[in-house]
Amino acid sequence: MMNLAYRVFIVTLTLLALVFAANSQTDNSKRSAKDDRNTAPTVGTGGPTGGPTGLFTVYDGQTLRKGEFTFSAAVSNYDRDPGNADFTEVPVSFQVGLTNYFEMFFNTDAYRGVKVNNPATLSGFYLPNSRINGISPAAIIYAPQGPSPGIYSGRAVFRPAGTQPWSVFPYIGGNSGTFGLIPPQFSGPLFGFGAGTNALMGPPRPGGGGSSADNFPGIGSVYGSILPGIVLQTVTLLNPNGAPSGTAPSVFTTAPSYLPDAPFINRTWGTASFSTFTVGGKWRWTNVNNPVGFGIMGAYRFYADTANDFAGFNQLQRGASPGGNRGDILLSLFADARVARWANVSANVGYHWNASVKGDFPGGEFTLLDRPDEFLTSAAIDFPVNRYFQPIVEFRSLRYIGGRTPNALEKHPMDLIGGFRIFPTRWFGMSFAYRYNVNQLDDGDFDDESFTGSAFIPCATVVTQPGDLGNGGCIPQTVTNTFTGRPPGLRVSDNPHGYIFQTFIGRRNTRLEDKVNQWANVTAVELSDSTITLPCGPGFVPVEGATCNDNTTINVSTTAVDPEGDVLTYNYTVSGGRIVGSGANVQWDLSGLGKGTYTLTAGVDDGCGLCGQTQTKTVTIEDCNCRRACDCPTLSVTGPAGITTPGDAMTFTANVSGGASVTYNWTVSRGTIESGQGTPSIRVRTSREDAGQNITATVNLGGQDPACNCPETASETAPVDPYPEPLLVDEFAKLQNDDVRARLDAFFVELQNNPTNQGYIINYGTDRDIAARERLINNHIDFRRFDRSRITLVRGGDTGAGINTKLYRIPPGAQNPAP
Repeated sequence: MMNLAYRVFIVTLTLLALVFAANSQTDNSKRSAKDDRNTAPTVGTGGPTGGPTGLFTVYDGQTLRKGEFTFSAAVSNYDRDPGNADFTEVPVSFQVGLTNYFEMFFNTDAYRGVKVNNPATLSGFYLPNSRINGISPAAIIYAPQGPSPGIYSGRAVFRPAGTQPWSVFPYIGGNSGTFGLIPPQFSGPLFGFGAGTNALMGPPRPGGGGSSADNFPGIGSVYGSILPGIVLQTVTLLNPNGAPSGTAPSVFTTAPSYLPDAPFINRTWGTASFSTFTVGGKWRWTNVNNPVGFGIMGAYRFYADTANDFAGFNQLQRGASPGGNRGDILLSLFADARVARWANVSANVGYHWNASVKGDFPGGEFTLLDRPDEFLTSAAIDFPVNRYFQPIVEFRSLRYIGGRTPNALEKHPMDLIGGFRIFPTRWFGMSFAYRYNVNQLDDGDFDDESFTGSAFIPCATVVTQPGDLGNGGCIPQTVTNTFTGRPPGLRVSDNPHGYIFQTFIGRRNTRLEDKVNQWANVTAVELSDSTITLPCGPGFVPVEGATCNDNTTINVSTTAVDPEGDVLTYNYTVSGGRIVGSGANVQWDLSGLGKGTYTLTAGVDDGCGLCGQTQTKTVTIEDCNCRRACDCPTLSVTGPAGITTPGDAMTFTANVSGGASVTYNWTVSRGTIESGQGTPSIRVRTSREDAGQNITATVNLGGQDPACNCPETASETAPVDPYPEPLLVDEFAKLQNDDVRARLDAFFVELQNNPTNQGYIINYGTDRDIAARERLINNHIDFRRFDRSRITLVRGGDTGAGINTKLYRIPPGAQNPAP
């Protein structure tokens, strides 16, 4: 983690230094203002990295000019197979032009969410800390290897469903389970472990060398890697008497099946953030004024999470990233051509050298997965119809190549992307696109494909403790998997749809335009005041809410522009008063003037006189809204400091300061005035009906001069404590018994979290249904050893809708709910 923080810190400092250095330079080769095409960063995702200048995912032949930079944030949704996975990423990037031909960029994923719609096709869901529908799924694994050679060592072995105990990463030394054996038989002797023990997982063993994946006995596949083969269908085995004696795989793979972008994911919905970082540059080789652009993009991609520890591997199982240890090298050639003023074509060819996933285990460092390299091709056409709108169509292909861990259901994604960009200005814009995965996993992938694989089933029939092969205690079987076309039990993908939204902002150099001599214009005139109010006469004061601003000096601030930068002379014309000072900021003295409206007109002279636009402002002088001076009291009402218990009394007090003698008349919104009417303080009695309500007390003062418009009323509101109510925790109708027990477990946890509360269960239905449901509930209470005195069972009768159960939590003091 410290190495990652150091790399990110260095990248940030480098990019900031480049921004300041680029901004201090001048671009002598400006783009034409007549060119409607704008530049923006790519979004990337799904293979290509985002950040370099381009379209949605395709790099065009352009680069930022020297001194230009862009910040970009986007949301990209795309689909990948196997697993019918739906990726949602929020890539953010920064790019800066160092010269007219070279730009640097930095990209990271601020958020990544992966939804797996078909977990049965991904090996990550078959690892020892994974479950599908609550049980460990059946898998084809590399046989465990004990201290002494076992009869199945080094073979692909079938691990039945529900036989793998839960074990956390790195799994080494964990229990491999029974492999379907029934005690007192144990699986250990079959794989070289001692009698009376089950086989253990690991330790890892070297694989093919180099970057190839190592072997993980009891965990991974016979092809190497920590990922096992998957089982899509099983059949029931029968013993010589015709009774069921276990299961055998009927549709399976001995090689793992994984998503190269998230090979270890074992959650149907996993999220992560700031897990992948990419820094690189884009270099254009042809002249910036050439309509054909050609060059190279190079980048280094590294990951925040690796398989070196539990925390890192946990993030990889959330789909955070592939987790390559040393990072990836990315290279792409790009080219574009401006075929018309309103049309531009682009194409890319790229190669990604991807690092293997390694982890620290007892005995050293081992390779969990040999990731495939990536070969990327893409083409696009965009239509800069004007400087504000740019439709774009892209097609791209990604192929997984090079030495790699075999992928049984490997799919090479192909995306068709169509959308548009909107540029309110040259330096700000938004992108909108629809994304379609053309090559998702479907029936067409298996039309001419044949599959064959073999796996061992240890001890399909066991009479005594398993021993050496052929002694009668263990009868193994070899299962061969052969079929043509779509594998039975395989569910194809059904959602190829995605989208892209992007917003970006930055700096763009001024474009080259024809110089036109323009007059200087006054664009704005700001006055410190628009109204002057004459003061009240003796014995009068302003009415309430009125302000008599008798300042007769107005500050004037003028804004003027001259595109040519000429020296400006400011000129002011007023209909009354006088101007004090000169320049853009002056004062307008209106002292001695009577009521009326007065104008000021501001203009500037750039040498041709007052030729440009002027601005006129007005100031109004008026009498103040006055009244005879009055001595009014201040009035406020205070109530009880806390919450009043229903049935108790609360006190409200009128606070009157100053003014003449007054009378008091009280009204309340709820409750009853018990005493104090006509005095500054009253006592209000509450009742049970006021529980959970607010009581507002209002006092009205009498005896004041109506002409003075003194405050007459004031209010205060105080709350009354509510009575507790029963809380409905859960409600369910007819369910499987295991589902009912799961609902009850959640209810027990709710009661344990609220130890002073009681449980109240109402069952509706026929007497027979209610009796069965009550029996299930009572048995589960006894099974969980839950305090029976805290739960009450009530029958609610037959509503005609079948069995239905409501689970209530009753706080202290609350009434039990009626059935």
